[in-house]
Amino acid sequence: MKKTTRGVVASALFAVPLFAASAFAAEPPGFETYVVRPGDTLSRIAGRVFGDGKRWPEILKENPQVTNANKIYPGDSLRVPVLTTAAPAGEGTSAAGASLAPSAPGPAADQSAIGAGAGATSGAEAELVPDLPVETVRSVAVVSPGLYRSAGYIADNLPALAIVASEDDRVLVATDDAAIVNAPLSPGSRFTVVRADRRIFHPQTGCCIGWLIRVLGTAEVTCRGELTSTVVLRGMRDAASIGDYLVPLDPNDVLEENALSGKVRQQCIPPGAGDGVIVAFDEDHLMGIEQEFAYFDRGTASGVTPGRRFTIYRDTGRRGLVHVGELQVLRAGESTATALITTSIQEVQVGDLLRAR
Repeated sequence: MKKTTRGVVASALFAVPLFAASAFAAEPPGFETYVVRPGDTLSRIAGRVFGDGKRWPEILKENPQVTNANKIYPGDSLRVPVLTTAAPAGEGTSAAGASLAPSAPGPAADQSAIGAGAGATSGAEAELVPDLPVETVRSVAVVSPGLYRSAGYIADNLPALAIVASEDDRVLVATDDAAIVNAPLSPGSRFTVVRADRRIFHPQTGCCIGWLIRVLGTAEVTCRGELTSTVVLRGMRDAASIGDYLVPLDPNDVLEENALSGKVRQQCIPPGAGDGVIVAFDEDHLMGIEQEFAYFDRGTASGVTPGRRFTIYRDTGRRGLVHVGELQVLRAGESTATALITTSIQEVQVGDLLRAR
């Protein structure tokens, strides 16, 4: 899938303000720090934060240090509100009220490292609900490191560690380039370099369910300063820029059980409530096709684990339930998951429903 680096403008070639290079102070409850990227405007940031660019005055109001709405610079830190990431009604339950409890704890994903909320089903509750249906599928291919890392995930919050400058004032930095991050870190420490693309809102409830995080590569700390550190980028699949973030390495990178199975078309869709809803695709599209990544609103708290397969279907009303395709889980956080669309009979849409196989 073709990847492009977004928001690059020549006007960003200037020194980063000194206040942005220091470690961020803790934000008050209800707020988090957004790091301005090259090409950003307040309206563009509002589009990422609220899904509505016209709400930029709300960001300006919370940042009195910005005296001119047209003058924000890469590396600046802005205070933005944390929208309620309340799960859709029935999170961990189907619409019919049957909870989907895991038969075994799923592996922790990147989200746990950057503040994914708690809320797993208690032992007492787990005894009262059925497991997801058990399946035995012959694996035909193990997910490659490149595929796993490019899939990304949905996280509850923005990370705290960010790139605030490049060593030689370049807009873009790639493999073997150096960058400056906003905290003192131990030399030799390694991190995953990610980009917070936009907030994702549930298509049925309108609730914010988190930030779509794109994985760019890795970084290794080479020098530690009093307030900042220098990192060297490694294995970058896309160039990083000021405003991108660092998170702890995912210990489950390329899971043994995370294998893609053969295409199996389910001929009929069982009646009853669905086991999840597609909330976003890798690119900012409302539709996706075979071999693209999709994100949905169930995770380990609902029994979803890497390697799990789901049927994608759509309730068309008069025509009934229509089979759209299949997907397989690559990453599973507590309340969201990343999957690869393995089969698409027609274009998959945000809001399409899932049935565990």
